[in-house]
This record gives sequence, C-alpha cells and structure tokens, in this order.
Amino acid sequence: MNVQNEIRKNILSILKSIRLLKTEKIEETLELPPQPEFGDLASRICFSLSKKLKKSPAQIADEIVSQIKITKDSLISRVQSRTGYINFFYNYPFLSNIVLRQILTEKEKFGLNKIGKQKKVMVEFSQPNPVHPMHIGHSRSTFLGDSLSNILDFLNYEIIRANYMNNTGLQVAKLVTAYQLWGKNKQPTGKPDLWLWKLYVKFHEETEKDLRIEEKARNTLRKFEIEHDEKTIKVWNKVVNWCIEGFKETYKKLGINFDIYLFENEYRKSGKKNVEKAIKKGIAFKSDEGTIVADLEKYGLASCIVLRSDETGLYATSDLGMTPYKFEKYKLDKSIWVVASEQDLYFKQLFKILELLGYSWVKNCYHFSYDLVHLPEGKMSSREGKAVMIDEVMEKLTNNILKEVNKKNPKLSKKEKEDIAEKIAIGAFKYNILKVEPHKTITFDWDRMLSFEGDTGPYLQYAHVRVDKILQKAGKWKENYSVKELTKQEINLVKKLMQFPDVVEQSGKDMRPHYICNYAHELSDLFSDFYHSCPVIKAETEDLRNFRLTLVKAVKITLKNSLTLLGIETPKIM
Repeated sequence: MNVQNEIRKNILSILKSIRLLKTEKIEETLELPPQPEFGDLASRICFSLSKKLKKSPAQIADEIVSQIKITKDSLISRVQSRTGYINFFYNYPFLSNIVLRQILTEKEKFGLNKIGKQKKVMVEFSQPNPVHPMHIGHSRSTFLGDSLSNILDFLNYEIIRANYMNNTGLQVAKLVTAYQLWGKNKQPTGKPDLWLWKLYVKFHEETEKDLRIEEKARNTLRKFEIEHDEKTIKVWNKVVNWCIEGFKETYKKLGINFDIYLFENEYRKSGKKNVEKAIKKGIAFKSDEGTIVADLEKYGLASCIVLRSDETGLYATSDLGMTPYKFEKYKLDKSIWVVASEQDLYFKQLFKILELLGYSWVKNCYHFSYDLVHLPEGKMSSREGKAVMIDEVMEKLTNNILKEVNKKNPKLSKKEKEDIAEKIAIGAFKYNILKVEPHKTITFDWDRMLSFEGDTGPYLQYAHVRVDKILQKAGKWKENYSVKELTKQEINLVKKLMQFPDVVEQSGKDMRPHYICNYAHELSDLFSDFYHSCPVIKAETEDLRNFRLTLVKAVKITLKNSLTLLGIETPKIM
C-alpha cells in the first residue's frame, strides 16, 4: 500500500463529500504547503470558486472547513482554513502505526511497485570501446545504467542489462594495427586493457610522425570487415577479447553485472541491408563522394552518413541492424540507451531513420542522455594518455580509506579491513557520480571524491552503520508502531519514510537515480537530528523506547533499500 496515495484519496473523499465541491476538479488543486505550520497538504480550490460564487477565497474556505467532520480513526487529524487555502494536517500517531508496520513487515520489499508488470525493458549502458581501460567518463553511463536497472527492476519491469561493444570500428583497427606493429605476438602482462592502452597511445604518437600508419589501420579495417581475412580476424578477436577481459575485472570490483553483451560486428551485415532498403525507399542517397547519406533535412535534422564510400560501416550502420534485432529477439516493450549528450543528435537521426523504415516500435526507443565528466584542466583524451581510469580511482580511494580503517579497527584481519575499505570506496565513487543531475557536467575532483563529510556515499553508509549499532546495543525489545504523541523529529522521520515508494516510482518514470540520492541524504540528515534530540536506548518509558527502536529499524530498512537501488553496499563497520 502506498500511504501517500491513500491520504490523497482520503482528502479527495472528504472534499467531494461537500456539496459545493461535488462537480469540481479538486485533485489538481492539491499542493504541498510552503511551511509545516500550514499543514501537510493544502487545496487552493477556493481561489477558482471565488469569481463563480462572488465571495473571497477566505470566506469560501471557512464555509468548507466548517462542514468537514474528522473521525478519530482518520488519516487526517484536523483541517484548517488559512488565507483562502484548506490545510490538512496528518494524523501522525495513526500514520506511524500504518507506515512502520508496513516497513517492518515488507522489509527489503518496502517501496516495491508493480507498475512495470509484464513489461520487458532493455537498458543498454557502459559501452566502453575495447581499445583501452574504462576512464571516469565511462563511470557515468555505467553507474546511471546500473542504478536505473535496479530501480526499474524494483518497479517490477523485466530488465535485460545489455553492454554494447563497438568491436568493429576504425579505433579498434588502430589498436589491432598497433599490436601487429609493436605487440610482437606477446601476451598482455598485468591487466590486459591497461597493457593494450599503452599500444593505443603509441599508435597515435607514431601517426603524428608517419601518416602511413593511419592508412595501415584503414587497411586492417578493410581486411576485417570487407575481405574477411582469416589472419586479421584472428588477431582482431584476440585483442578485443583481451580488452573485454580487463573490463570484466573492473565490473566485478564495482559489483556491475550484465545479462547480455552485444557485439557491433554481428549486426553490420543486417545493418547494410537496412541501408539498401533506405536507398530503395528514398530515405538515403549516394553522395558524390560515394558515401550513403540519410536525407533527414526535411524532418528538421541534419543528414547523416550511414555507410562509408569503401563500404565499411559506422555506428549507424550497426545500429540499423542491431535495434530491430533487439526488439524482435527479446520482444521488448522499451529499449533505453544510456549514452552521453554528445550523441543527442545521433539518436534523433537513428530513431527517425528507423521510423521511416516502418518500424512501429521506434516510439518505445529512449535515449537517456547525460553530460560528460571532465578533468579540471578540460576534456579527457584517452588516445593521448590524458585520462583518469576507473581502476586508478578505485585503487587510490581504497588505499586512502584503508588507512582510516586501520586506525579505527586495528584488531580486524587484513581481509576484513580491505573488504570494508573497498565497499566504502565504491560507495564514495558511485554516489559522487549518481547524485549529480544527468544533464549537468561533472568536473572530477579528487578532494571531493575522497571526502566523507556532507552529501557523500560514506556519510550515508556511516548513517546505516550508526542505525545498526543502536539496534545491536538495544538488546531485547518489542516492536511498537505508535505512541499517543510524536515529537517534531519523529514526525519528520515518519513523513520521510512514507515518501519512499513515491520517490522510487518517480525516479523510474523520469529515469533520474539522483532522486534516490537526494532522498537517502535527507533521510540520513533527519535521522541525525532525531538521534541528537530524542533518546532511544534511554527513552523515558519502555513504550516510548520500543517505539523509537521500531522507528530506527524502519530507517535502517529504508536507507538500506535506497543504497541498494544505487548499487551501494552497506559495510557493518566504518
């Protein structure tokens, strides 16, 4: 049960019982008051009735409130007329009974919603090019896609987590060429994607001295894609697989999982067939340079190349083959691409071409756009070696945190310390990325990443540890869901707890994981205020002690659920 929805229904029922309001559209007049003393929910209906009845909003509000009768077991404690608004105050002793009982009964399922039942959604995210390790720019797609998948899964959608590997393009040909020139058939030493990155950087350094090396890479691409040269394919696949092995090591550390991997080369052939179809339908034409161009200017979009003059493909070529495959193979209701805003135009072009080709499901294609992650000195360049890699971030974070864990918990084993440090490091990294609204740019800042104060992942993890310690310290106690009168701090916690299902639902609908971040931070702040103002273990009476412990347990469950949706684990010790 969504308690907030029940309250709204209750208020609408109360207002509809007033003869004057029977035919009015009341629901759209409900709003949150600007200050707590004005109630928990208000209606501005009296302002729209003022002209019609030729009375002031204040007079009408007084008349309506005088006709409202509140019963003892109502979700509403009282109704007040104030400056033309009808203000409703919630019955928190009664609500706490419902909310806390629900949380302690449902536990990890509290907030679960079935709006996605029988709907299948593919979330395609991370998508690093298999030419170098993942840098912090990839962390945004990876963490956003993972969290969005968690949220949609919690809303009962059937989720397919997909990772698309652009294993066919010119950038891969450059790496393969670099390996042929300087790798000398060696096996990678250390983490394979890091080892290969050094070759990738060397390729670009050497190209500046000798332009013929670039042509060698183009020839490698032709051999792989057009000529299907067996020797080239063998080396190509070996290099790509090494890089993906390195990615999987990183994903394992971060706790990121995928259901399927999609490989670009598998969809080039079907994509080229759709390019031919586009030419026949007059959607695309052959340019003077020999490239195939999709003519989209009449639809308010820039035209785009869908096939090179040498018949090698591009992103669009493969996407024109892969997207129909995804919808047909997996019977999708929706497909979401978690890709940076640099590709905003590209996805509009892709979806328009698919629409013109006659695919009706294109209306269920969504580009989840987000802005980039920059270094303080500007944009990263992995080809120049100017990038901060995810592995580097994780290593530095973990080492720094390990020093603190050693100080505070010297008696723990080395493995226990490392496990705690890694969980806190991952929590810090993920939260630092997820808390920022997707359309805002992130400037990578080591000091901010390493901070434990304020709006950070470790702050939330610490709040969970503190909640857990209170419950451990309490010993035996009996659940009590309500007391006759709640303090302001207790009311604030109950109010925040009952918002959780709505926050999760809205986060899924808007594809905005940062709503969960904001919620978890606000809940942690309210708990801190409660903890400092209301004695729990040493409460005045046993009844009050049991109620506050029940409230603490509800906070623990809800905070844990929030962090789980963000992909953040909760260590037992900080």
